[in-house]
Parts: sequence; C-alpha cells; structure tokens
Amino acid sequence: MKRSLLVGLLLVLAAAPAHSVTAWAVSDADYTTAMRETAHAMIVPGYQALATSTASLQGELGALCEKPDAARLDSARAAFADTVRQWARLQYLTSGPVAEHQRASRIAYWPDKRNVVGRQLSEVLGKQDPAALEKEHFATTSVGVQGLPALERLLFEDDALTAIAPQAPGAAFRCALLGAIGNNLDTIANEIVSGWTEGDKPYLQSLDQPDADDEEAPKPRDAAARLLNDLLTATIAIRDMKLLAPLGDSLAKAKPQAAEYWRSGLSLDVLKANLEGLREAFGTDGGLGKLLRATPEGGPVADALAATLDQAFQAKDRIALPLDQAVKDATQRKAVEALGEQLLRLRDLLSGPIATDLNLPIGFNALDGD
Repeated sequence: MKRSLLVGLLLVLAAAPAHSVTAWAVSDADYTTAMRETAHAMIVPGYQALATSTASLQGELGALCEKPDAARLDSARAAFADTVRQWARLQYLTSGPVAEHQRASRIAYWPDKRNVVGRQLSEVLGKQDPAALEKEHFATTSVGVQGLPALERLLFEDDALTAIAPQAPGAAFRCALLGAIGNNLDTIANEIVSGWTEGDKPYLQSLDQPDADDEEAPKPRDAAARLLNDLLTATIAIRDMKLLAPLGDSLAKAKPQAAEYWRSGLSLDVLKANLEGLREAFGTDGGLGKLLRATPEGGPVADALAATLDQAFQAKDRIALPLDQAVKDATQRKAVEALGEQLLRLRDLLSGPIATDLNLPIGFNALDGD
C-alpha cells in the first residue's frame, strides 16, 4: 500500500467540502454512455497512440545501434520522450488490460525509492547473458529493467554514445538490451490495445454492451467509480510524489533526483501530459464531464473543474526551470508549490461535489499495491 497516498486520501474524505444536491438518480444507462464515450474518445485512442510511439521508438533504437552517431542518438531520445508523454496521459488508469500481467509497472516502474532500476540494470549489464534478453524470458524478468526508467538511464547517461560504439567493451550486449526493452514496450502496448478491441471478450465491448449476467464484466456504475477514483488518485500522486517529494521540507532538503524522469529533463513534460490526461478523461463534450453537467447542480461544478485545470496548466507554465533545478531555486520553489495548490483544489472537487453529483463512491482500491 502506498501509505502516503492512502493517508492523503483519508484526509480528503475527512475534509471534503459538503455539497448538497437535489435528489437525482443517475441510471446504469447514464453510466454506460459516459464510460462508452470516454473509452472511444480517449482511452482506446490513447493506447493506440502509445502503441504507435513504441513502434517508432523500437525503430529508432534499432537505427541507433546499427550506426551509432549523435544524430541517431538524438532521434532515439526524441522517440523516447514521445513515448513517455503518451504513457503519462494514461498513467493513472487502472482498469482493463493495463491491469493484467503487471503491465503498468513493466512500462514504467516508478517511484523507485530503493534504486531497483539502477541495481537490476547494473546486474544485467554485468552478467551480459544473451539468454536473459530472449523475448519471453525478458517479459518475465524484473520490472526494473523492462521499461522506460531503465531505457532513460541507457539513453541519457553521459557516455551513452561511446558505450555503444562498435569497439566499446560490452557494446553489442548493451545494444541488444536496448532492443529488448524497445521490443518489450511495443509488445506490451499492443497487448493493451488488443485487450481492449480484439478477442472473444474485448474490454471495450464490456463497456459498450454491459452484460448484467457476466460476473466478471465491470458494472456500469463500478466502471465509472473506478475512473473517478483513478482521477482522484492521480491528483494526489502528482502532488505528493511528483512535486512534494523532490521539493523536500525546505530548500536545503530538496531532493531533485526524486523527480520523475529528471535524467532526460522530462519531468515537466510528464506533469503536463498527466494534466492533459485528466482533462481528456473529464472532457465536457462527453463522458463523466457531460454526465456531470446533466445533474441539477453539476454545471457550476464542471465550470469550476475546467477553471481549476486551466489554472493548473498556467501554474505549470510558470515553472521556468527543469523541475530538478526548480526545487533547488528559492524563487522557482514557489511556482512548484503553486501547482501543488491547484492540485489540492482538483482533489477537493473530485472527492467532494463531483463524486456527490455523480453519486459515485470514493474508495481505496486505486491505491492498493506497492
């Protein structure tokens, strides 16, 4: 259990502002429509975009190792950044195929408080066992070496290019590892898309045409509640883990290396993509946002949510340095804290009036796990 997030959510439940609404029955058909619209407009296209980006990343990694040079390293890094952004838009979702076979952790094992990625990556590079990189074996190895954080270390270390130069010791194995990670990410992304759209019981169908007799299929209200809880969890995680952790208790106790993707300088890009994902999942043209506006008191609440998201984006844009540098700068720390304040407002809206208007429960399931 992520204790800091659990404590945060308990405080949310205790302090959520009261919000009285006129009696309003949200039907299963309403929840079904909201989830269908969200899945078709945002979730499935999001995973398809992720699969497109992982395919491009896989190709760029292959080209880099075929002929290592600065231009191809830059291209591989750009493809990495695109994949990171695509994943960040969906990072908080816990329902459907992404929840199976540890796919989320295998794509991006983070936070990594015990340097699992670094230790396991060093072990793999030290042993240089080709069998460890075989596709089926690699997919079952430690999550620390399978995904984006391990790839970041390989692509953004100071000697990334010289380490894969043809005459460099271990260059061939390092390139094989790059290829294994790229292939693994692409396989996982395509498995998620397939799970949503293909097979005898695609997850998308269970949302489009819920079967009350299928005990394994998500019930419409349960699916909507899970999505709302995912959104709430995301606001807590972004603030507590992505902002407050690197900020530390003071300027002297700042922890810049606690920032997500600090090596590649993508920490703020990821925060922006996280916020974009939140906005898309609660878009006012469909999904839960549309359902919220249909409730008697939901219009002003939806307006408040949209305004708070806008303010969060503006606060993010006022952070003028990379996050790992901003937390060490007395002036920029205030900008980071200002973004945290907007996330608190988002949290309180989701856990209070939005949950009440939509008649959806707030629970702890999204916080389960290490």
